[in-house]
Formats: sequence, structure tokens, C-alpha cells
Amino acid sequence: MPRILQLSSRLPQPLDDGGRIATWNLSRCLHHNGYDLDLVCYARSDGSVEEHRGELSKAFASVAAVAKDVERQHPLDLAHAIITGSSYFVRKFHTRAYAKLVRERLAERRYEVTLIDGAFMGVYLPLVRAAGAAAGKVVLRAHNVEYEILDRLAEGEPRALYRHLLRREAAHFRRFELGLMDQADEVRTITARDAETLAAAGVTHRVTVLNPFIDVDNYRRDPALAIEPHSIVHIGNMAWMPNRNGIQWFLREVWPQIRRQYPDCRFYVVGKNPAPGLQRLAGENVVVTGYVDDEKPYLQRAHLLIVPLFEGSGVRIKILTAMAMGKVSLSTTIGAEGIDWPGLVIRNTADEWIAAIREAFQRAPVYSEEAIQFIRDHYDWRRRLRLEDDERAAGSPR
Repeated sequence: MPRILQLSSRLPQPLDDGGRIATWNLSRCLHHNGYDLDLVCYARSDGSVEEHRGELSKAFASVAAVAKDVERQHPLDLAHAIITGSSYFVRKFHTRAYAKLVRERLAERRYEVTLIDGAFMGVYLPLVRAAGAAAGKVVLRAHNVEYEILDRLAEGEPRALYRHLLRREAAHFRRFELGLMDQADEVRTITARDAETLAAAGVTHRVTVLNPFIDVDNYRRDPALAIEPHSIVHIGNMAWMPNRNGIQWFLREVWPQIRRQYPDCRFYVVGKNPAPGLQRLAGENVVVTGYVDDEKPYLQRAHLLIVPLFEGSGVRIKILTAMAMGKVSLSTTIGAEGIDWPGLVIRNTADEWIAAIREAFQRAPVYSEEAIQFIRDHYDWRRRLRLEDDERAAGSPR
């Protein structure tokens, strides 16, 4: 069997955010297509791999992890980056322990493909290149255009110091991220729009589009769960700044108007790492769940899924999973980027959002079989995929 060395920023279990879901289902797709995968990643703790060993064995021949929670901020890495005039993210994601694991894997065996799973892991691309033929074809999987997210965050940041730090990091990481493109044999973006963004920035070759994958069967509706009228849900990791900013905007600019007209409505904020300020807003009508083992019951019971994102890149997995259940989503233009589905409700101002929610609440919730079929046709993980070939598309379902 052809073998892939996959370098990821996080252990793709448990499936508690969109990034992990995207990584996991890409790995499953590759395993489904006959590859043996060796994973090197960061994990939240020393015991994380063993805790999820059973699930991980469904996609990976081996898993080696370094214990570092890369989801939280690391002040020492930030201080080092500021002092040395370098990128914080490059500093945060590069460790000697991780580099040692990469060297060991490349010394032990030869690979047909080395998959750099996200631009942050590009910090190890020179190390991979130094291994020569042992690394095989080097493919960079771009989950987002990361510097674009930083630029958008800086544009909307009201605090001068944070705005300065974001702009500084955007400039440093832009140079790093674009520099990766020439070092990889091929770049696979997650959306056509991201490919166009890179082309506009001067990347002119070896960029193809590979849609994210989800497990469509995992999002079958439970007939026992009825929709809760006038209920709204947001699903996402609240440590991610665009999610946090979007929810703050919604609660400030939209929610009070909806509550006045629909006093029985409820807003469910579902996801890990809610900030203390958000938790203090929890009450009868705003439910802040924190971490949940399974977001599907909240999604199925909701009258409406909202995605109020004003910063971001790539694609929102939460919209794809909602569509897999036939659900309606209300999103901003940025939140809906990369999803070419006419059934999405896309609005950008507070007044437009208020009108869209009122319109949704005036109708009985319906399930869209067309949305479900669209996801099956374009995003299901059981697809033909060869990374060592120079294909121009992800192929067709198996």
C-alpha cells in the first residue's frame, strides 16, 4: 500500500470543531482509498492518543503526538516573536519534540506523499524537503488563507494594541504562508475562492481545489427529536476569535430586537471554550452549553442555524453539517464563502438579519432534501482520491 506521512496541528479526535472534522474525514478518505497513514500531531495531553486509540485506528497505521495545547495562547511564544521580529504562529507551532518525531518517521521509512495538513504545519516543510526522496511528493493542504483571517480580524478590532498585534502577525505570516507555496509540490485549497486569493497574491502554479469532507451518514435526522419553535443555534469553538466576535455582534445588534417580538425564543451557543463574559449572559433565553459530546441534537432541534462571521477564510463545516441534516442556515457573506448552494440565506447587516430571522420564524421549519443530496454529491468522505497523482479534482464518489 502507498504510505502517507501526515503532519497535523491537532489530534483529529474528538470531533469537537470544524478543523478536526475536516482533518479526520480527509484522513478517512485517504485510508478508504488504500493509503497507510502515519500521523504526527499535537495533542492536548499525554494521554489523548491512548484515550482515542480505537477511533484513530480506523484511519491511521500509527499516531505520534507531542503534548501541547495549540488552541490556547502562548505568551512566551508571543514575547519571543515580538522581540525577534518574527511570526507568533511560526514560533508557536515549531517545537524540537515535533521536529524529532518528523525526522524519526522520515528516517524509518519512505513515503509516497508527505501531507502538510494546514499552513501552520508548514514550519516543518524545510525539514521534510531535507529528507529528499524519503518524503515523496509534498502536498500542502490549505485549510484557510490564514493571513487573510488575520487581516480581517485586524480590520474589525477596536482595541489599538490588539489591532497592531494582529496587523503585525498578518504581515509576518503572509510572507511565511506565501513562501510555502513554492516549496510544496502541490497546494490543495479547501475552496475555489481560496485558490483565487492565492493567485491574486502571486501564487501561479500547482494549486488545486479539494473540497472538505464530512460523514453524511453521521448527520441523519433522529425522528424522535422535534424542532423547538423560535430557537436559534450557533455551533463552534468559542476560542476562535471570529466565532467569538460574531456572537458578540449578534447578541448586541440582533438578539434584543428578536427577543422583543418573540419573547419565547431561545438562543443556544453550543461549543467549547466560552469566555466568562459570554457565560454571564446565560439565562432562560440564552443557553451557553460549553463543551458537548454531540452537537447534532441541538442542530436538529433548532429552528435556525446562524453563522455571524465577519472574519474567516476557507469553509464553515458547521454549514455543511447543517445541510447534511437538511437544515436552514443564516450566514454572512464571509461565513458562507466557499459553499455554492443557492438555498443559503446570506445577509450582512443587523437590519437584514432581524428581517431574515422574523421571516424564518413566520414559516414552519422544513427540511431540504436538495441540500442533503448536494452534500452527498460534493462533500461525502467516501470519494476517489489519489494524492500522488497530478489530478485536477477530487474525483467521484465510490
